[in-house]
Amino acid sequence: MPEGPEVETTELQEKIHEAHEGHHAEESAPVWIKYVALSTAILAVFAAIGALNAGDLVNEAMFRQLKSSDTWNEYQADKQKGHQYQVALNGLLDRGVKPSQTVPKDANVGLDPADRAALYLSQVQKESGKTVKLAKSAEADAKEAEKMLHQHRFFAQSVALIQVAIALGAVSALTKIRLVWIFGLLIGITGIFYFVLGFR
Repeated sequence: MPEGPEVETTELQEKIHEAHEGHHAEESAPVWIKYVALSTAILAVFAAIGALNAGDLVNEAMFRQLKSSDTWNEYQADKQKGHQYQVALNGLLDRGVKPSQTVPKDANVGLDPADRAALYLSQVQKESGKTVKLAKSAEADAKEAEKMLHQHRFFAQSVALIQVAIALGAVSALTKIRLVWIFGLLIGITGIFYFVLGFR
């Protein structure tokens, strides 16, 4: 009878034995290790949402701050224009010119002093009205930016704490020290608390 290829059974038995030991090692892992994985996954979701919110808030706060700065620049320019018209008007008034009752349509084109005084007076009033609105708008944008940066800080702190908690969970799973995982969970809960505060 012809002999078939010879199979090295000792090597095969060793592999089966190693696989069997690996299976027993997995079974001997503490049950709480499964909860480490679950808690880490949940914390990772909070960290991801917190990071997105932190990024969005800081971007929006920067936009609001730039808008506020632009509005303040416009405010300063309008104040300067109003001041220049006021100086010109005061010069005419000091010379005894009384503003006319109607405001001319064309600015400074062959106007007599009374019409020019009326034009300057209307410009002073116009610029004064604009600056009040601009100041309110700039202040509102600055306050909104400050509020967003405050919220951003909560989300950023939340993400940092949750990342520490996730790292401690990984360390506890590798070292099989349950106390490290519990400590990480406490830090993670603190991170979730900051996460919730970020929405206020």
